[in-house]
Amino acid sequence: ERVEAYPPAKLMTDGDGAYARIRVDVGQTGFFAGREARTFHEFTIASGARQVIKVVAPTNTIVQMFSVELELAEIRVELVVGGTEGGTFNTPLPILKTNTMTTASSYTPQVTMNVGGTHTGGTVVDLLTAVSGSNANKSFASSASEDQPQGFAAGTFYIRLINTDGNNAVGIFRARWEERP
Repeated sequence: ERVEAYPPAKLMTDGDGAYARIRVDVGQTGFFAGREARTFHEFTIASGARQVIKVVAPTNTIVQMFSVELELAEIRVELVVGGTEGGTFNTPLPILKTNTMTTASSYTPQVTMNVGGTHTGGTVVDLLTAVSGSNANKSFASSASEDQPQGFAAGTFYIRLINTDGNNAVGIFRARWEERP
């Protein structure tokens, strides 16, 4: 005779559903369930100027990675809550699922990111800086990243890319997150 045992549901992720895994690490269930997404934004920002990305997250979200790669100049990247927005955020960033395997669910990411408006004030909840050099012939690639998970309740957030150098800041902003509906 054979006896099989199954772990209690409280030890399983995904509500013990189709993508359930034994609860051992952050993020794996979201990846297999297709609830992780990523984006990137290639930028050129004039000296002393800034670009603002408006993030609207209608569900709990775990930010897994937040980074900037800089080819020229200096940049300050602020993740901000609150404050005052202005202008129109009308250029969407691509929102790409991190798992497009045939076994992933058909979940559609809900977080949106748009660039184009302005933002002042608020509370900086994460900060990155990168310096690559101001001479295009002698500059070197520089990057900064935050790769420790941070959980956020549903809300609106702003990412301010601020050129703190005398040259155009050229680089790529990237982010990766898991949505927890």
